[in-house]
Amino acid sequence: MGIIQVSYEFYQRGKSVSCGIVWTKWKGDMMKEQLVSGFSHLAFNVSDMEKALNFYCGILGLKKMYEMIVPENIGDLFPGQPIADMAGKPDLVYLQISPGVLLELFYPKPGTDLNSGGPNYEKIGYVHLSLLVKDIEQAAETLLQQGIELDSDITLGPDQTYQFWAKDPDGNRIEFMQYTDQSFQLIYKEAPK
Repeated sequence: MGIIQVSYEFYQRGKSVSCGIVWTKWKGDMMKEQLVSGFSHLAFNVSDMEKALNFYCGILGLKKMYEMIVPENIGDLFPGQPIADMAGKPDLVYLQISPGVLLELFYPKPGTDLNSGGPNYEKIGYVHLSLLVKDIEQAAETLLQQGIELDSDITLGPDQTYQFWAKDPDGNRIEFMQYTDQSFQLIYKEAPK
């Protein structure tokens, strides 16, 4: 295990403060090639899309990239799921933080508890973290070999991106994605000016 120490100064409210940082190299860092190639997006359910867009775009200055509509045949893909009631309605909005780094805001689904937060689609707040991988098949196989249960098969989503789902040890949902040359995240990489 290697240790690197760095000292630096930063300014907090006009005062200079010295601080030290210690990095340690974990033995797992040397074990295998990195599976994740990048960060795609962080997703939140919102209670009011207009207010959310005003905050993220109007106040924070993020750019609206595109909005996705729930496909009319969604009930065939997810029979009996609440999303089936949203066929033809707005589903989500992608906002650009910087090129290739996105914030995904979901419209409330039927039955959403608008007064609570939590890591699922029935509550307002955090929904999932999305990580990019170079090879979706290899990523799924690696997780399975490590005893990580996959929550879905590999599918090609409506955004033309391959994806599958798993959870971290605390149950937080993670979407693993591999872009295609038709992925909306690449086609619309830059927000309209």
